[in-house]
Amino acid sequence: MNFNIYPTSWDLRYFQEIAHTANLSRAAERLGVGQPTLSLSLKRLENNLGAKLFLRRNRGLTLTPAGQRLLQESNRLLFHWESIVSEIKKSKTELVGRYSLGCHPSIAICVLKDILREFYVSFPGIEIQLTHGLSRIVCEGVISGTIDFGIVVNPVRHPDLVIHKLARDEVGFWKMPNSLKDVLIYHPSLIQTQSLLKKIKNKMFFKRSIVSENLEVIASLSGTGTGIAILPGRVAKAIAPQLKRMKNTPIYRDEITLVHRFDMPKTPGSKCIVNFMKSSMSKASGAV
Repeated sequence: MNFNIYPTSWDLRYFQEIAHTANLSRAAERLGVGQPTLSLSLKRLENNLGAKLFLRRNRGLTLTPAGQRLLQESNRLLFHWESIVSEIKKSKTELVGRYSLGCHPSIAICVLKDILREFYVSFPGIEIQLTHGLSRIVCEGVISGTIDFGIVVNPVRHPDLVIHKLARDEVGFWKMPNSLKDVLIYHPSLIQTQSLLKKIKNKMFFKRSIVSENLEVIASLSGTGTGIAILPGRVAKAIAPQLKRMKNTPIYRDEITLVHRFDMPKTPGSKCIVNFMKSSMSKASGAV
């Protein structure tokens, strides 16, 4: 007979009763189950732990050191198990749960800062755990299942992804009236930046540049007149609202989206997050 299956919470409860009575037949009677059921349950525990839990004595069963340790921990294990079961059951019927949300730090500053407080007030049973990275990295996390939701820019279509359009943005050239016209401040790794630099080749000339991988730093520097910046409109307005987009310069249109796996469980909590994000962002769905 094969006992190499994982024990259940009932196995722990049976074990506790056996330890309490020190007798298999008495424990079976108290639990209302057959003695063979208890023997199989005990065998399951011992095979998975790789240790004997009881020794047979003339007066009944005596706990081994391994059995004593398990008995000490069994209440804690059962408490955590029951808590997890309760949370999962509640998440299927109630607006509760903890969800991870991935996004670029700029998205968090420019998009989430205006809606997370309202979300927490409206849905006190839901928690959001933020994780930050480039949109590409966030998408990979969602596809692999390590991130529940992602707010990403211009996601690549993937068969495992559901993509909800939230809003638009425009990446362009921003400056102050007193900006140094020969200095360009930009993030070199972004596709948007690379596309715009190609478009201005032989049309706009800069003697010097400041390179940074932080869009908030770029916006702050440009806001002091240090140079002309390549920025998403939402970042420019959130960090340095005095910045103005340069006329007659090219733009790159972005699409801000909410993504999740197609097989994500459709719980009240997950549906709530999707609906809330779509509703909140629709108020500012136009390009900035």
